[in-house]
Amino acid sequence: MKKAISVYLIIAILMFSFAGCGQNSAPAREADVIIQDIITYHGCYDHEADTKVGELLDELSAADSKQGSLWKKIMEYWEYANNEMSVNLDKLPDDLPKGSSLAVAVLGFELNDDGTMKDELVGRLNTALKCAEQYPNAYVICTGGGTAKDNKKVTEAGLMGDWLKEHGLSENRLIIEDQSLTTAQNAEFSYKIILDKYPGINSIAIVSSSYHIAWGSLLFEAEFMKYALENNVPEIHVVSNCAYKTSNETYKESEILRWETGGMLQLVGNNELAMKYYTNEYEKPAL
Repeated sequence: MKKAISVYLIIAILMFSFAGCGQNSAPAREADVIIQDIITYHGCYDHEADTKVGELLDELSAADSKQGSLWKKIMEYWEYANNEMSVNLDKLPDDLPKGSSLAVAVLGFELNDDGTMKDELVGRLNTALKCAEQYPNAYVICTGGGTAKDNKKVTEAGLMGDWLKEHGLSENRLIIEDQSLTTAQNAEFSYKIILDKYPGINSIAIVSSSYHIAWGSLLFEAEFMKYALENNVPEIHVVSNCAYKTSNETYKESEILRWETGGMLQLVGNNELAMKYYTNEYEKPAL
């Protein structure tokens, strides 16, 4: 009887060992790899990839519960920004914070080769000035680096700040971020300045061209949520927007989604893949 029990015990141990070996043959993937897949599947297929993205979010939650929770929120915001968010024209809503906890972030636009501002950037500045007058205690963030091909001495944000001062904005309300070259960097670098020098700011209103509002709001909000979780710092949120209305002859919806995808990849540190999306040289993942 004892011999029979021993045989059965050995068989059970062997079966358990083989089962364990089967599980180890497919090791859990790193969270950053899963996040990259979440971004690229949504960016390439939009709602066609909803099931796949849901599976990836579940995989991420199993690998890292905090990252799983964060990216579910980010993906919900991505959906909201592109499909549900209202775009305000001419003025901000009247119910935003009245004090200096609000900042109006006006996003830059590529300069002319000689370093002068294009009409579209001036249009954004006119819109930002109206918002600053509507909320006289709010800060105004000008964000954008050196993009003039033949004039390396000027930056988008520097020229923007000068224009706003010339049109009556007090210098002590200005925040200048003049190193960024992409919308993702607009968000990343502006946030670091806020945390370092303006800790009282907790609400952002995005000002940009009408086609760029969802794109800019997404990258700012995603950066805010991501950085706050990973660095245990106070949360800041995009609370509204105001658009300079312009006809969009450059970007179709699919193109905006591609640029958003590049920006999201840049936010998570994959600059090489981000550049492939920016330059439209990427390969779609198999769905």
